[in-house]
Amino acid sequence: MPGKMFDFDGPVAGFIFLVRDLFVINLLTLLLILPVFTVGPALKALAFTCLKIVRKEDGNVVSTYFKNFKLNFKQTVGFGLICLALFLIMAGDIAALVIYWDTFSMMMIVPLILTLFLIFATLLYAIPMQGRFLNPVGTTFRNAFWAALYKFPKTLVMVLAFLILPCLYLLVSGNFFPLLIMFGLSLPAYLNAVVYEPFFKETEDRIRAREKRNSGINADGEDADGGSGFDGNGSGEV
Repeated sequence: MPGKMFDFDGPVAGFIFLVRDLFVINLLTLLLILPVFTVGPALKALAFTCLKIVRKEDGNVVSTYFKNFKLNFKQTVGFGLICLALFLIMAGDIAALVIYWDTFSMMMIVPLILTLFLIFATLLYAIPMQGRFLNPVGTTFRNAFWAALYKFPKTLVMVLAFLILPCLYLLVSGNFFPLLIMFGLSLPAYLNAVVYEPFFKETEDRIRAREKRNSGINADGEDADGGSGFDGNGSGEV
């Protein structure tokens, strides 16, 4: 029935609530990355909250955001500083490409662009992985790198999702700047969560199956199954 579209739990209300939630968590992220050293906790909390929204497990997004922001805080600070350093390196390389494009040969441009793409794609997987799985930072980056390669078509979509609003601002009109402030981080993070959610679900199921097998200790104290599965120490869900 058309009237049900406007019910409290209908698609119109759902879209309005989604826009509200994305605006709120985008604002929280912008405020919490200002101290710089909190960029890691802020971005992984953003990714985690977006994943909960995609799974319709969001509840109170502010509460969900801050719970994950505080989770494993010290390790994530170091993780975030590594991510920030990589972002700055990429920004410097992109600036050099733009300024000195005519002086670079294609033999230099193509490998550099591919390298920048792979670094950025790895970060797009590493940030939500850091929020969802309890792993050492090195393991997170290694898993993210291989995920970016293994899921390449989806990886390309994820990268393009993060470029939509900046490209609209730079190529179409500066009037899109308010959208960057309102949804510049949360919208692409949400779209990315839609893309990688099936992969994360598959990974979580594999971890649970492995933990279930490993819990079957025999009388001699040996594992019933020695398979390693995905490199994860468990779920980071709060």
